[in-house]
Amino acid sequence: MIVTTSHAKYINGHPYEAPANTIVETLVALKKDFIFFRHSLDGRSHSTVYTYLQGINNKHYTLDLFIPFDSLRYICDVVFTTAYIFFYAICNHDKVSLFIGVDPLNALSGVILKKLGIVRYLVYYTTDFSERRFKNYLLNKLYFAIDKICMLSADQTWNVSSRITALRKSQGLSDKKNLFIPNVPSTDYIAFLEKPKSKFTLVTLGVIDSQLDNFGIIDAVKELIPRYPQIKLKIIGSGPLENEYKEYVSKHGVTENVLFLGSLNHNDALREIATSGIGLALYNGKWGFNYFGDSMKCREFFCYGLPVLTTDSHSTVDDIKKYDAGIVVACCTKDYVSGIIRLFENYERYSTDSYKLAGKYNLIHKTALESIFDEKISN
Repeated sequence: MIVTTSHAKYINGHPYEAPANTIVETLVALKKDFIFFRHSLDGRSHSTVYTYLQGINNKHYTLDLFIPFDSLRYICDVVFTTAYIFFYAICNHDKVSLFIGVDPLNALSGVILKKLGIVRYLVYYTTDFSERRFKNYLLNKLYFAIDKICMLSADQTWNVSSRITALRKSQGLSDKKNLFIPNVPSTDYIAFLEKPKSKFTLVTLGVIDSQLDNFGIIDAVKELIPRYPQIKLKIIGSGPLENEYKEYVSKHGVTENVLFLGSLNHNDALREIATSGIGLALYNGKWGFNYFGDSMKCREFFCYGLPVLTTDSHSTVDDIKKYDAGIVVACCTKDYVSGIIRLFENYERYSTDSYKLAGKYNLIHKTALESIFDEKISN
């Protein structure tokens, strides 16, 4: 029996859980029997348990929401996951050959079950990290204590970014147990691979809040219009600053060139990315956890060969520099303008390198899992 468990963020009622989704897709492709637990990140939606037989979803059911407070709900998630797997294993006279816990609370269930002799091989998948996770001092200490317990107890620790991988090494984790496993977009992206790209269309997506420098890129577009009158900027998403940005666009007379597409479901967002020319990831550093994060939007840009213009505020920058898949700039309009011009003038080279970077990690989850199946466990 294989178990993977994760917390999902719900956007417009649809779960979003990039690393867990890739693990599930890979286990399905490998035709494995496994159980998948999807808990709610905000604690206000149902937890769902899915059972797969030979890669086919056999059944699922939801656990009724009964704790209205997020912190208590997280504790209940750990208790429920641990108890469910324990009694399932006892009743079916079966142990968990592989347990993959995405983030500390989910991995904690695996640690407990391993101590009880139910789990044979434990993978702790760290999908985000920040030096200060919570404002509350005690809660912060508890979180990092759990993180350390999971890291030391796991047979392997997978890290979504190169910066987290380096951090784990500084914490004393051996290279053998310390793996860099970045985000890999859902295979949904394949449906839009043949869509023609519009070279002069820029695209950005995410919550329209204070973490992205949308003001700066709008100013850059305004400066570039005389040189590239066909330039467009597509902004996908919604959020608390949306009206403020719209007013700014109207005030500066660029409503024909800056398009607000609102919140889109994942496939519609992929379609918009596929038909764009340059991907933007202009984080301004206000959200501290971005520094250790792996930018999923960038990984999706690479799949369609979009060169990326980004600030040095996230870990994916390491790959962008290494593979020359875009340009890393300072968080200022002047650098945005010069960077976009460089991308336009050398578009085919950057686009080719972007495609190559996407291909490097396509099978990384499959390779990591097959290594465990072949060398460590049998399913």
